Amino acid sequence: MLFTLLFAGCEQFLDTVSYTESNTSNFPASETDAMQLVTGIYSVLNQASYEPSAHSFIANLTMSDECFGGGGQDDYEIQAYDHLLYFEPNAQLDFWTPYYAGIVRANLAIANLDKVQDEAMRNQLMGEAYFLRSYFLFDLAQQFGDVPLVKFVPNSVDEASEYPTPGTTEEIYGTIAAGLKEAIAIMPSNTWDKCISGKRHATKWDAEALLARVYLFYTGFYSDKNGANITTLPLIDLETGEIINSTIGKDEVVRGLEDCIANSGHKLVSDFRLMWPYMNSATKPQYAYAKDIPGTWITDDVNPEEMFSICYSNIAESSRNRNKFDQYLGVRKRSNYGVNAFPFSRGYGMATVNPYVWEQWDKEEPGDIRKMASIYSVDVEMADPSKYTWGNDQQMEETGFWQKKYQAWGFMNGSTFFYEFSSVPEYGGAGTDLGRGHSLQNVQIIRFADVLLMHSELTDGKAIYNGKSGMNAVRARVGLPDKAYSVDALRMERKHELAFEGIRWNDMRRYGKAYAIKALETQLGQPIKNNSAATVMKDQNAGYKARYEATWGFRPFPQSEISLSNGVLKQNAGWTDASAQYTNWK
Repeated sequence: MLFTLLFAGCEQFLDTVSYTESNTSNFPASETDAMQLVTGIYSVLNQASYEPSAHSFIANLTMSDECFGGGGQDDYEIQAYDHLLYFEPNAQLDFWTPYYAGIVRANLAIANLDKVQDEAMRNQLMGEAYFLRSYFLFDLAQQFGDVPLVKFVPNSVDEASEYPTPGTTEEIYGTIAAGLKEAIAIMPSNTWDKCISGKRHATKWDAEALLARVYLFYTGFYSDKNGANITTLPLIDLETGEIINSTIGKDEVVRGLEDCIANSGHKLVSDFRLMWPYMNSATKPQYAYAKDIPGTWITDDVNPEEMFSICYSNIAESSRNRNKFDQYLGVRKRSNYGVNAFPFSRGYGMATVNPYVWEQWDKEEPGDIRKMASIYSVDVEMADPSKYTWGNDQQMEETGFWQKKYQAWGFMNGSTFFYEFSSVPEYGGAGTDLGRGHSLQNVQIIRFADVLLMHSELTDGKAIYNGKSGMNAVRARVGLPDKAYSVDALRMERKHELAFEGIRWNDMRRYGKAYAIKALETQLGQPIKNNSAATVMKDQNAGYKARYEATWGFRPFPQSEISLSNGVLKQNAGWTDASAQYTNWK
């Protein structure tokens, strides 16, 4: 019964399973069954991103100092994120619900994958289930704080009907850490491109990298929030779910990173710019910035720097398989679809770039190619900026700066601009679309450059990669000289290398409340246009400082979940009065 309830509506990846005959006593009966079971967990990543404005990736972009909300005049929720407010009380339900489905599916897999006969495959798939459960829970915990904790498959229908109790911070992070520790212990040590369950499945190396990210956030953010010196991650017993005396300290995390660096097969690609789709062979020849850079886009299937990702395809039969982030983050749709803002396709105009980021970059790191590789400037890159249409389709919080990493791209055929295009042989041939309709770009959650930077942060710049510290290896890749390690230097390097990848927001939070508030307030006074009318970015409602102090950067629980819980789930601090609700730009 639990099995049937769990997979209802998921026939697209379990179409060989008989719902009337399969149950937890006989499923999975084969390796194919086991693969389907784990595929059901991965599918949550796509389901949760089908409504991108609800997803943590866009929330993290717009809540950070990198981007404003943007969007159109009625895209209130994305503007609310930017100001640490909310517009609709269930705004992130389309993110929350699939992630909890993923946790439940992972629990079911963990309870039943012992039936797989092949030991290596069993350990790989079990490790993937533990990894994915930890990833979902960590992402939820960063967004919402002390969330409901579901650690096991229910033993009865009555038990399944009980709303899960929110875990303590220690229980939640103990569950995350224990799952990653187990995944690292059991998963095979094949290089990333020889994963036995399939390319781009989670690996031991992804688990080692995610454990480091969890460690850095937990020890940084909660040390600041709780006024304590936290140096270890708690652990639960995976059998009982109870907190145990053992913990994970920095040395264990560092050993995992060094294992990943030495043995995973991951490496930095030769040119930072080749990781992003604006280098695709169709767009590049007429894109002035890109056309003289040697090489073309290193696609996700062969990119050795890419680690754990939300993977997409351009299968026409299922729009849920495509990357809609590129569409939501694209330059807001234009009425003529002409050459305006080439090489961008068109989109919803969310996450406009804070001008302060552009202006400060050269001061912070003169000569850094990552600035132009990551940000499009209308004034710098358009041959005739006067042809750019400001306020198109009531664009809000427009700055003339757009991030380049996650965009849909157009192409020119002679003098004709196509905002959707296909039949590019190296990207799959006929039917492949690198425009807004079926973008197949993966969203990289972890890449190898971050592994190197985390290692530097945890070892004060110890040499680890080609005779250099991770930080200096990342710098060398973009032609920058070595720099002596310091906390400030490391933070600046992360800011530039990982810009617009959804990482900056939680870095700001783990660096401390004072750092986060100072960064947030760099947005104030910056020039913007609302529906083509010039103004400046202003505090909305109580303002950035007051809102961060009230919420610590956590989002509100969906109101429908609070109602459903019958009092079990209490709303987060800072979200219970009218000052938290965004109504319109003031």
